[in-house]
Amino acid sequence: MNGNPAYHAIALAVATLLLLPFPVATFAGWTPPKLPSRAAALPYAWALLCLYTLAPINAVPRMLDASADVVMAYTAAGLVPSAAAVALLVRAARFPRQPASRLGD
Repeated sequence: MNGNPAYHAIALAVATLLLLPFPVATFAGWTPPKLPSRAAALPYAWALLCLYTLAPINAVPRMLDASADVVMAYTAAGLVPSAAAVALLVRAARFPRQPASRLGD
């Protein structure tokens, strides 16, 4: 059922190379040029980190040739970081539209 573990390992490596650099750089203090501030970049970084967690959640049980029940349980558990990523992306999309708060109000 789980297929060749090498394919899952390759997918995990690709997900690591594609999804982790932006959050790591953002958490280290880098701000993308198209975003107004680091605070605007943080929800995107957290969303990508949530999406990255899907890769090990789905790949590791398959690489270990777990039973179908375990694989399905981990796949279902992947709904939690998916929902968190959606919520963070919605927040990130709304961030620039929020009015800046004034000091003293």
